[in-house]
Amino acid sequence: MPLLANPFPQVMNSLNGPTSPDVSYLVFYSSVIDGQMWCPDCVNVESTVKAAFDGADKPKAIIYWVGDRTEWRTPKNKARVDWNVNNVPTILRIENGKETARLVENDILDKKKFQALLK
Repeated sequence: MPLLANPFPQVMNSLNGPTSPDVSYLVFYSSVIDGQMWCPDCVNVESTVKAAFDGADKPKAIIYWVGDRTEWRTPKNKARVDWNVNNVPTILRIENGKETARLVENDILDKKKFQALLK
């Protein structure tokens, strides 16, 4: 499954749908401003995330863009409210519609922790 960077509402809804895979992932990234993500930690993990999720034989992952810095910092940001995400990057493991694991910031670069998230 490719890494879905522009999820439509039906893609997000598929996390709970009858045809959803047993396990999928939500990747919370800063939005792209002037050609790159404004968050340096997001840039640092991008190649690791692509290697893990971008390909037909890879697990389903959806990128959730949290917005620009101003939007991200508001307490009403949808990622904060809907998913309790307080740092970017964050990756959530979703099993049967429920979060079962999460990695935040530099933990994504920890190979052992990242492999555990993928299992």
